[in-house]
Amino acid sequence: MQGSALFARVMVLAGALGALAGCGADEPQAKEGCPTENEIRGACAGVPQAAVCDDDTCPGDVDCAEVVPVGSDAELQAAAAAAMPGACIALAPGAYGAAVLPGGVSLLGRSAEDVTVTEVALDAGEGAVVRGLTTSMIQVRGATGAKIESVRVRGSADTGVIVEPQSSVAVVTSTIEGSAVYGVFAVDPLAVSLDRVVIAGSAGPGLWVESSSECADPAAQPALDVKRSIVRDSHIVGVALFGAKAVIAGLDILATDPGLEFQTGRYGGGLSIASCSDVEAKGLRVHASRSYGVLVDGSKATIGGTGPDEEVEIHRNLIGLSIQNVTESFLLENAQLDQNEGFGIGVSGESRGVVICRSGVTRTKLKPLPTLDASAGAADVGHGLVWTERSEAAITDVTFSGSALASVLIDGEARGRLHRVTLSGGDEALGIVQQNFRTGGEQPAVAEGTPALRLAETALYPVPAPPDMVPKILRP
Repeated sequence: MQGSALFARVMVLAGALGALAGCGADEPQAKEGCPTENEIRGACAGVPQAAVCDDDTCPGDVDCAEVVPVGSDAELQAAAAAAMPGACIALAPGAYGAAVLPGGVSLLGRSAEDVTVTEVALDAGEGAVVRGLTTSMIQVRGATGAKIESVRVRGSADTGVIVEPQSSVAVVTSTIEGSAVYGVFAVDPLAVSLDRVVIAGSAGPGLWVESSSECADPAAQPALDVKRSIVRDSHIVGVALFGAKAVIAGLDILATDPGLEFQTGRYGGGLSIASCSDVEAKGLRVHASRSYGVLVDGSKATIGGTGPDEEVEIHRNLIGLSIQNVTESFLLENAQLDQNEGFGIGVSGESRGVVICRSGVTRTKLKPLPTLDASAGAADVGHGLVWTERSEAAITDVTFSGSALASVLIDGEARGRLHRVTLSGGDEALGIVQQNFRTGGEQPAVAEGTPALRLAETALYPVPAPPDMVPKILRP
């Protein structure tokens, strides 16, 4: 069945993560006329400017058991009420009311510029397609193998696309903009995939995928597959994953701001990976978040890679990358973290299995942040790497440069290894400091090409607290 096939495909991709091993198809090209802000990895994301076809109605390549042309809202309501699975309702240019589609029934317009439908709901069934129209909301209500293509979802008074439990949907070449709450919201879906999608201007989170079970069985985790997509100008968090198994190949998360309408917190983080999620992310850019760039809490993640378009940029965020409470594995490879504030990378919460390699942390700026010493309140920090709370990490082939305060700061005991760590751009004078260290305590091994540890029994630098994670329940 199509829905099962989609789920299986995403799960196979995500399953390729496997155990952390350490450091070791033709793409569509962006067409002329693509808005600059929608270009990503050689592709053009978002709803196309061109129509699906030159005719007034466009069933096109959709497999339709029957094509029902309609030209008015009354005809649409009648067609939807009578349609059988596999039918395609072909809309002439114009404006229509809300459409509730029986399972497996498709709704096809000429383009997002020519056809407007107030809202669309897809009921349980296989293989429905919504294409070539503008709407304010799409609800996937148990539909499987559904597809949303060349659609603009604009100005929802709540959420742009809602994916209900046990649904699966692929969103392709579409734009979801100006939602009053979430851009895309999915709890316990079978699978969600995004390919060349833009989610912009959500008043709340841009993309939210959640398992309602805390640390669910991996076989029951919601599957997320993202390719060449952009999430920008969201609030509270750009992308939030709770207990999800995700494969990301090309994702820009840009300019996430604190929320204005939510009572549960303001935040402003780019990418949150939490609650036993299992994520492989390559070709990731997280820029200009008003809180953390990337937060990994109690989850597995592999971020970055050495292949074409697999590098990672975490730039100009308040805090670059925070790795906390990781008990199994985390790998960061081929990443550049530049001009973040407070700290570039933080490792905390007795994390284990952390590997950071072939990366650079540059120009970390000074910023007042809450500290681990609650009685001390906030303090100015500007550290390249903060390694705290007895965490374990292997840092290999990493350069730290231009740090405002401390280059590499280890607070208290720590396990692991520093191998070919380079300090430049003024960090040579700062050195690698392990503070609050007692004789006989654990300290990381220092291997080839790394400056010696500078040991101190007292605190030489303030230690920032890890950032707060976005809570699961987040409604106005």
